[in-house]
Amino acid sequence: MANRKSKIATGFLIFFVLAGLFLFFNIPSKRPNIILITMDALRADHLGCYGYPRNTSPNIDKFAKEATVFLNCFSTGSETPSSFVGLFTGRYLGLRGGYLLLANILDKKFTTLAEYCKDMGYFTAAFVTSPLLKIRKGFGQGFDYYYYLENGNIKEINKNLSEFLGFYKRRKPFFIWIHCMESHVPYSSDEEYFKIFRNDNLYRKNDKILDLNGNVVYKPFKSRGYIPQAAFSEGRYNLNYYIASYDAAIRYADFYIGELLKEIKDDNTMILLTADHGESLGEHNVYFHHGENIYDEVLRVPLIIKDNGYFKGGARISTAISSVDIVPTILSRINPAWYFFNKNKFDGRDLEGAATGQKDIKRDYIYSYSPSAKSIRDINKNIKYILNEDGKEEMYLLPDEYTNHIDDKSPEAIHAKKELRRSMKRWLKDYPVYADINAKEIIFNERDKEKLRALGYLR
Repeated sequence: MANRKSKIATGFLIFFVLAGLFLFFNIPSKRPNIILITMDALRADHLGCYGYPRNTSPNIDKFAKEATVFLNCFSTGSETPSSFVGLFTGRYLGLRGGYLLLANILDKKFTTLAEYCKDMGYFTAAFVTSPLLKIRKGFGQGFDYYYYLENGNIKEINKNLSEFLGFYKRRKPFFIWIHCMESHVPYSSDEEYFKIFRNDNLYRKNDKILDLNGNVVYKPFKSRGYIPQAAFSEGRYNLNYYIASYDAAIRYADFYIGELLKEIKDDNTMILLTADHGESLGEHNVYFHHGENIYDEVLRVPLIIKDNGYFKGGARISTAISSVDIVPTILSRINPAWYFFNKNKFDGRDLEGAATGQKDIKRDYIYSYSPSAKSIRDINKNIKYILNEDGKEEMYLLPDEYTNHIDDKSPEAIHAKKELRRSMKRWLKDYPVYADINAKEIIFNERDKEKLRALGYLR
């Protein structure tokens, strides 16, 4: 008996030694630089490389041809903080709400992508323009250099990034995070970009006249079927004007992303472009806003990864994935041996194998959530179940999110509903883990308040 146990132990030892040697000899000889570009409120379906008919993204489209495009990536949340706590940790972390008036919404007990990179010998830097990502929120964890451009835009980010790359002479590889706000209300662009889309075929098609949400005392920046005050342009009430403005903002940001990409001279650089969440442009009676629901117009985001030798240029992957997959994918690329022994720390999956066709992503469900609702997506059957805070249930056969099948009496619907309810209940026993466990109230200065009003977060 003892001899048998000894043989088993020896077998395990040999296995782990061989696995370690395999992983060691497959570690890249030079760690890549990492650049993560996130665009606020950017819908995947308003980019040319995702099939949009308007020419909103010529530079991103060019980049996509040299990269792997994930066609169905879904955010964990429909607001910036609720999406970034998942995107930046690779875990299903949630928020209780009230994040606007709170500091430390991403608690220090949770390890961020920047902290992992720093521990692996990277110099870490961030250039962000959203007040919801200011360093006191917790997203600055792990960054050697965290620059919040208070009144900046992507043009200013490019200027600062160019200076940084010009002066950076360290031997360490770097991880850089860039977050821009152009596609968030009030949809910032130059007039020349708006002219591209004004009065084109889409502008003249299926237009609709809207009212301004000016008489609602409670949360006046919510849509509820109206134009939110933060998005309103004086004298403009037609739907297509605002959609053209949104597209012009994307085109404006696209120009500077193109300029940014020209700065990257090193082929050994992994570049990822994604968004924190999407934007409602009239779907479900919500206009020019996000965070009011968790339908796919606010969850489906682009994810484009360029990494020579690891992510094939021109590949288009239709498998449904989550933004929690971004951290595992980066860490597996940096240090596959470390990731192999630590992958259970994450809810996300390494996407490199799926991108090359070497292996499937082993999961059945993807989750998204907000303080008011939670959803589970069966990626094999393409069914989505939503449980709202008030107990209301919804079930959709995707991509249709208008026909609610929750009361469908067919055997197939009853079975699907039973399975999704059970899976949601099982998931909710452990998730989401709340990131804002030690959040603290903060007081804004007038400059902060002005920026928050312009973005629709304060009255």
